[in-house]
Formats: sequence, C-alpha cells, structure tokens
Amino acid sequence: MKLSEMSTGEMADVLVQLAEPVANIAADPKITAALDGYSKAQKSGKTVAETFGKMIGKLAPALLQTRRNDVYVILSVLTGKTIAEIDAQKFTQTVADVKACWDTELLDFFKSAADSEQAEPSQPSQPADQ
Repeated sequence: MKLSEMSTGEMADVLVQLAEPVANIAADPKITAALDGYSKAQKSGKTVAETFGKMIGKLAPALLQTRRNDVYVILSVLTGKTIAEIDAQKFTQTVADVKACWDTELLDFFKSAADSEQAEPSQPSQPADQ
C-alpha cells in the first residue's frame, strides 16, 4: 500500500516499523556513497540513463549485500508479506511489489520539504506593536 493512501493511524504504525530499517540504510556508508555519486552525476549534466546506471551499479549491490534484511523489512511492512515470503518469491513479483508501493506523491512531498530547507531562511517577523 502506498503511504499517501494510509490513514494517519496506519501511517503512524508503519512509520514506527520503518524507522529503524530506513535509518540503517541511510547511515550505511556504501549507500550514501552510491547516492552521492548519483547526485554528482545528475549535476554534471549526464543523461538520465547514465545517471541511473551509475546509481544502480553501486546502490543495488550495497543494498542487497549489506542491507538486504532492512530492504525486506520495508517491503514486508508495505506489502503485508512476511520476510520469508519476499525472499522466496520470484524476482518479478518483488519488482511488482516495489512498483505497487512506490509513492511519487509522498516522494514529491519530501523533496519539496528538503528543497525548502535548503532555501535561504526567512527573516524573523517583527512584533505587531512596532
């Protein structure tokens, strides 16, 4: 299920379950290096295919070698399947599960929030009595 389609209560429960595996992935040096390479490739004017290829070439092995269980936990939480079911299913089904959970609306929300954090901070407002 897409996060943007969940009720607030469902979202709260899911975020509790996702916090640890997402934090583990975000803190992994191999993964941050792969994402940094992706960011640099995007800024260098490379094509989408070149940029994506560079990222996948480093990100997929890092995720699957060092953070496979975290990835499975995330998929398990979002699909309702057990980790054993995810591990045993055909790869094409896992890809379909990822696509079904992929939430462009939520990613756009976080991207806009990150973009606004990078913008210049606004000046503090003056008290109304001045």
